Amino acid sequence: MARFSLGKPITIGGEEVVVVRDVLGSLQADKASETFAIVEPRGADGRPAIYVSENDLTRLRDDYPGMKVYGLWQILFYNDAVRMGAPLVTFPLSDSGGLYLLMDAVADLHSPESIVSSGEYLNGYIPDNYDVDIKTANVIQVDLQNLKLPPQPAYTRIEQSGKLKAENKRRWFVVASLCGLIIVGAAASNYGLQTIYKSRMADYTTKKTLIDELDGRVRSLAAERLITRPDDSVMLSQLFKFFELYPLAKTPPLTDDMKIGFAGTHVLVTPPKAPVDPEAVIAGADSELQPDLSYLVTLTEPDGTDAAHSDGEGDQ
Repeated sequence: MARFSLGKPITIGGEEVVVVRDVLGSLQADKASETFAIVEPRGADGRPAIYVSENDLTRLRDDYPGMKVYGLWQILFYNDAVRMGAPLVTFPLSDSGGLYLLMDAVADLHSPESIVSSGEYLNGYIPDNYDVDIKTANVIQVDLQNLKLPPQPAYTRIEQSGKLKAENKRRWFVVASLCGLIIVGAAASNYGLQTIYKSRMADYTTKKTLIDELDGRVRSLAAERLITRPDDSVMLSQLFKFFELYPLAKTPPLTDDMKIGFAGTHVLVTPPKAPVDPEAVIAGADSELQPDLSYLVTLTEPDGTDAAHSDGEGDQ
């Protein structure tokens, strides 16, 4: 059976710690005036909350600074070492004394919810409960080498408040860091989107300008396009008749007031000593006799009267 030295350093789970007396349920009369700090809240199985005396914690902090403190029942319940099933459960610290758990005799003795109180017994008796027979108790036996430490040691209420404030501060720092990351990420994302937007808008503006320019060209071409196909058959007929009469005809020398290009008027010169005046035989012809007896002929598309006259002369 393990013998704990409460209030002194002991090695559990490879770590040197101090184990202190703790209580469950209602307190003994001599402990009612002390201030207690909670070590473990009420368990899911109904086990009462576990407390330690703040006076004991303060004294141990002074005697063993920096060393973690755990409650005895806290360690035993964490390692499932408490044997239930009897009205009394004891954990001997010496041959004549130790700690106990008193159960509700009319309740389920196998349930931690039935624990009524805890305390210390001495010389085989429990103060204020001399009628309880220690010999009928379930005795807890543990091997120190098999024990494990709970994740949370004992703290005074002031220490718990300080830890809670530190934890809240750490959480707020994490929240602030996350908010800062979100803000930086949002700014970077906004900058990237703004850059993409400007690039796309510049591309859009360039294409819009090009489209407007092409639309202007289309409108200009549409205004200049020919509604009907040009018909130059009459003028070609005149030229055919003229060159049939004067195969050696030619264009006159170019002067400043004369324009060359596609137009409805043609200027030609007959050979010298032309036997026939073109104006007399070709509709739309306007001839001017030159000193060398050639004709300077201007051909234009004839109107209906000239065309009928030309056709009549041709028939004669």
